[in-house]
Parts: sequence; C-alpha cells; structure tokens
Amino acid sequence: MKKLSEVCKIVGVTRRTLQEYDKIDLLKPTSKTESGYWLYDDAAIQKLIVIQIFVEGGYERKAIKTILDSPTVDVFDELDRLIGTLEERRKRLAGMINTIKTLKVGKKLLNSTLRALDNVDIARVYKDKSFAATLEDYAAELSTMDSAEMYSADEEAFILLTCELFSIGYFKGIPENSKCVQDAVHDAYISMVKIILSDDECSKMTDVEMIDIFLEWVKDLMNDSEFSHLFSRPWRDECAEYVLRAVELFCSNKPTNREKG
Repeated sequence: MKKLSEVCKIVGVTRRTLQEYDKIDLLKPTSKTESGYWLYDDAAIQKLIVIQIFVEGGYERKAIKTILDSPTVDVFDELDRLIGTLEERRKRLAGMINTIKTLKVGKKLLNSTLRALDNVDIARVYKDKSFAATLEDYAAELSTMDSAEMYSADEEAFILLTCELFSIGYFKGIPENSKCVQDAVHDAYISMVKIILSDDECSKMTDVEMIDIFLEWVKDLMNDSEFSHLFSRPWRDECAEYVLRAVELFCSNKPTNREKG
C-alpha cells in the first residue's frame, strides 16, 4: 500500500487530481489510515495509470469512467483505438518539428540558393507549387532520413548544405560553367567547410584538401539512393548528374584561399 503523496510521485499526478477522481468516483483510495492518510494498493495504482493514459489521449473523465465501469466495453480494444489516435498525433507532432527545422533553415539560405527561383518553370515542374514550398518539403523529408547521420553530426547545418546543393539543380539548362551556377556551388562548398571546421582535427587542412573532401562528399551523396532520389525530383531527369558535373567543374579549377566562413 502506498500513500497518496507516493502515488503522485510514481504516476506523475497532483494531489488535487486524485481528490477530484475520488469526488467523481473515478478512482477512490483503497483504504484510509486512522490518521486520515489515503492509501492505494497495486491494483488501484495500475488503474490510475490506465486512467492517465486515456487522459493523455484526450478522453474526458466522464468518458473514462464509462469505459472502466461498463461491463460490455473491452478496455483493451479501447486502448488499441487510442494507440491509433496517438500514432496520428505523433505524425502531426513530427510534422510540426520538421516545419520548425525547415523554417530555421530557410532563414539561413544563401542568395545563390534563392536566385535559383528565377530558373524554375513552376507550371512545368510543380504546377501550382512554389519553389519555397518545394524546398520546405525537401528539407522536411531530408531531416527524417536515417542515412543523414553518416554525413554530419550537425543536422541543421547538413540540411542547409544539401538545400544549397539541391537548388543548383534548378539551374539545369544553364551551362555548368556559368557564373550563377558556380557561385551556387561555391556557397555550398563554404557551407561544407563550416561543418568540417567544427572538427578540430580538420581545422588545419589546406584548401585543396577541403575541395577534395567536398567533391567526395557530393559524390557519396549522389550515390546514396535516398538522396539521389530527392535530387532527381525537380526535373525528373539527370538533376543529380547536373549538380555533380557543376561540382566537378568547380573542384577541377582547384581554387585556393577560399573563404572559410
């Protein structure tokens, strides 16, 4: 048997909550001591846990009492339905979290990324969908990928970098050596450098070493089935290949003394 104060700590409810449950006959103490302390046995505590599960699921107290008191209602069937409800809620919460992450990324996108908007034929590619909405969808989906963990421990920085790479695909049709395209690649390179420099062991790397890492990194991304699928989505034809060619051209120039942040 446990005292009311102990039950509150175990289940995470307040004294007032238990008093209200007692008042409406939802859950009464198992017994009381001569001093007036309320006591609950294991069965009462288990019932309280079930009650709180329904409360967290959005059930009103009156409905919970009906479920628990009814001889015809299967509590476990009701809990199965609650699981479905909570799964849907989890999906909505995950969507909200991804939206917040996307908004944080969107605030940091570089001008070269946004300039890609000028090259988007919305009617052809996404009908009534804007470039911004497309980029948000991309960032949200990217943040859920397990394979992203192998590329960077800084999730937000990684999403920002891949958004910049993704935007290069919208220049498709413009020669890869065009200034606007190469500027966009350069900005993505700078984003990668900032990620790399967060590692003390990499802080003394030369520009050429950084560029080699950048090229290998992009190649790894394009060879990853999840990422290549996303990169190919804008034009549905060789978008990833176009981005890779633009990056290879940038790296083949072996630029030195590149800005590192």
